[in-house]
Amino acid sequence: MVLPTTVPGVVDRRAAELLQPRWTRARRALSTALVACPWAIVASCVIAAVVAGATGGSAAWSGVAAVGAAVPAVVLSVGVRNLLFHPPRWVRSAVLGCGAQVLLGVLPAVGAAASAGGAGAAVATVVLVLALVAVVVAVSSASRAMRTLLTPVSWELGATPFTVAVRARLHDPGMLTGSVSVGTRGVEWAARRHRAVGHGGVPFDTIRDARPTMLPDTAGPTPWLSLSDGSTAYLTPGPAVLLDTGSGTVTLPVDDPQLFVALLHARVAAWRSGAVR
Repeated sequence: MVLPTTVPGVVDRRAAELLQPRWTRARRALSTALVACPWAIVASCVIAAVVAGATGGSAAWSGVAAVGAAVPAVVLSVGVRNLLFHPPRWVRSAVLGCGAQVLLGVLPAVGAAASAGGAGAAVATVVLVLALVAVVVAVSSASRAMRTLLTPVSWELGATPFTVAVRARLHDPGMLTGSVSVGTRGVEWAARRHRAVGHGGVPFDTIRDARPTMLPDTAGPTPWLSLSDGSTAYLTPGPAVLLDTGSGTVTLPVDDPQLFVALLHARVAAWRSGAVR
């Protein structure tokens, strides 16, 4: 199988046992998104190519289209292990990969089959519908795989190499989103408003301590991160984590600071032991 059946990259037996049911479901959905659906699209293009050749259409053009659909499928199938520990990238990979298949393979193959007329036109319609359904299934399965694995966030995810992202609580004057993520080498935080983005981060080896805190209501919205358009993202009062680093203290406005600290401690411990790299 392309994906491991047991939770990958975990040496903590307790964490592995707790996460195994999640991983089993997530693995099934991820395999559907990045392996089964892309190759189903390739199969539909091959069918269109065969029909085009049998009904007087351009067999050569159809063959090129089938190859065009196969290349992104190969890239997804081979690259799925590189994406394995980055759940936030699963949906984007499904969108980009299957979208490339539609542009490079499905549309040219359908066009060649339809140009043959008769049965070719009917098959072209069916192939187009099936391919678009496969794209929708791939994207929804990738999203389901990420939600299944990472929701709800729990401490044992810290013992894995999976990137875990939680929502940052920000003062939102309109279309502002923020996140705090724990990767394999450090903690990163980011905010976005339309095309304006801002981000920061610290590696694990500079983190001295992490502790929960409560930002008082009297403080009001506090500057947190500068965005690329010159504006500022503000955090709101409430629970947060204070991250003491070699360059100062960073405030992370997360809704469950105790859980975040437990997850971070588990990840740093795994990193120091060499289990997470």
